[in-house]
Amino acid sequence: MTANDPRPEEELSRSDAELLDQLQAMWESRDPVPEGLVERVTFAIGLDDLDVEMMRLTEEVLVPAGARGAEHVRTITFGGESITVMVTVSQEGHEAFRLDGWLAPAAALSIELRRSEGSVTTSSDEGGRFVFEEVPAGLAQLVLHPTPNSAVELRQDVVAPAVQL
Repeated sequence: MTANDPRPEEELSRSDAELLDQLQAMWESRDPVPEGLVERVTFAIGLDDLDVEMMRLTEEVLVPAGARGAEHVRTITFGGESITVMVTVSQEGHEAFRLDGWLAPAAALSIELRRSEGSVTTSSDEGGRFVFEEVPAGLAQLVLHPTPNSAVELRQDVVAPAVQL
């Protein structure tokens, strides 16, 4: 329906519908939606708390296979104003990963792993170490939540950028 054609879509003629289908196919072939864009946008919209500290991806390194027999291991470092997180991502199976993380300065905090399918939460120990096991492939995002009586006092949630596992 356009401003000049007040007919509802269901009243469009067969030739109009065919023309619209051809136009859509042309644009999809010449300017396709980038792979993963919908998932990344959904993640961004999912940041329902605007009062957060955003971290930056400061380093990502691919290293040779680890002792666990992983096909590849990545080390990702996120830096923020109040805390830094280093995460080692190792492949555990065909489509599953293990995330071993460390906080600096070390602190016992609540740590959420957000994915499009939902979230899981764990806690870091007093040394700042945490683990997420059997994480499916796809976009993932860490969120550090303030925890009472922690060695590091966060004033607000700290959110890392989403990364592809």
